[in-house]
Amino acid sequence: MTRFTFTKAQHLRAKADFERVYALKCKAADGVLLLFAARSSSPVTRIGLSVSRKHGGAIVRNRLKRLLREAFRLKQFEIPQGVDLIAIPLAKEKASLDAYQHSLVNVSRRLQRRLDQNSAEPSRNSPSSRMPQ
Repeated sequence: MTRFTFTKAQHLRAKADFERVYALKCKAADGVLLLFAARSSSPVTRIGLSVSRKHGGAIVRNRLKRLLREAFRLKQFEIPQGVDLIAIPLAKEKASLDAYQHSLVNVSRRLQRRLDQNSAEPSRNSPSSRMPQ
């Protein structure tokens, strides 16, 4: 039987990790969630949450974070593995557990495809992509 837990190893907490994910600028949104993604060095998918004050006071923001954590906990096996994600809710009127679950799975899969495409394309500045002269 599969256990749906949300362990400390799945939390993205360090400032350096958040900055690394933001710096990659690989993001996608669907009106409910904005997700940033970056490859992780471990096979575990981690999620960080960023809920701004525009959503309301601490009580409202904490509720949104609880909903996002629960959505991640329930859908963690449908989300691509080995990715660090930062989730930012966009519209608090669309904030429901079902909406977050659906959005988290769809947007994370879209980001996984982008990360796969970016890793398959050689860098323009890499020595292997330069033509011999």
